[in-house]
Amino acid sequence: MLGRDQFNRHRNNPLFNRLNQSNMAFTATPNFVGVPDFGLIHINPEEVAKAFQTYLDTASRLTGVSLDDINRGVTRIPQDVNNVNLVTLLSYGMKLFDAIVWLTAGRPESHPLQIDPTLTASELPSMHDIARSVFFCYFMLITQARYPVSRSNPDKPKIPNFLRVIMGLDQEQHTYVEKICSFEPQKFDPSWAKFISFRNFGQETLSRFGLGVAGYRMFAPFGLYEPKSDMPARLRPAFDFARAVARANSSWDVHPLTRNPNILKSRGNLNKNLSNLILEVFTDDQINEMVRSKVIFARPEHDPTHRNYQTWDAVDNITGTSIIFRELQQ
Repeated sequence: MLGRDQFNRHRNNPLFNRLNQSNMAFTATPNFVGVPDFGLIHINPEEVAKAFQTYLDTASRLTGVSLDDINRGVTRIPQDVNNVNLVTLLSYGMKLFDAIVWLTAGRPESHPLQIDPTLTASELPSMHDIARSVFFCYFMLITQARYPVSRSNPDKPKIPNFLRVIMGLDQEQHTYVEKICSFEPQKFDPSWAKFISFRNFGQETLSRFGLGVAGYRMFAPFGLYEPKSDMPARLRPAFDFARAVARANSSWDVHPLTRNPNILKSRGNLNKNLSNLILEVFTDDQINEMVRSKVIFARPEHDPTHRNYQTWDAVDNITGTSIIFRELQQ
């Protein structure tokens, strides 16, 4: 390659100019042969979104059981599969939740019942065992807004005293799940609990439900304690709102399983806001007493990101008309 000085000395040389022009012409016009195919597919994002929508709608929900989730094993195939009922399926060893899913799907031929050689009549749960397992699940849904934990769950929460001491249901929680369900129970829509009738329940159970249901624990202090004497006046509307909910009849509109979504939109996370409100309107002695008497589980921790309670209105009503124990009041 020529330096600048050498180039300037030779730039008037005709031979040099001809050679230089020839090289420039060659480098400026290379001979391209074809264009490689990289195999890239250009997608239409709007069409892809349409294709993904139903998958996302399904996966975004916490509940939903497919026929592939259930165990269709039985001790024997019913003679009339098209008309077999729930009790018969249970007597043949199919688990309650699985049987309900299969029957609801219309006894599909695509997913037929199958003989399970590992099932023996002597090992099948009795109808009484099934009933107690369903009651265990129902009690947990009403009082804690969740199903009992399954065997695969690493958490082993304590069994509520009422179930363990009064009802004699003292085995590990997964035991009751496995008697009636082969899949993770969380997939089974829990809102069925809302439609159960209490009329024929035992008095002990009704008395326990009268002590409270899920969704109301952090409201409870406002129904039992007066605010401290120096409570800021700006918090009186929020205190009165919480007291009104605490003293109203338990409602499915407040219960976490069936809570009206509009409640959270306008009021934020209820438990977080109620925790902050408790710290502001009650004395330390009152709060310590609440913990000792198990009105609340533990002393609340202040969370500055939840301030919706400062705008709660005393005349606001979230109880609605869907009263949980309405039929017992009639």
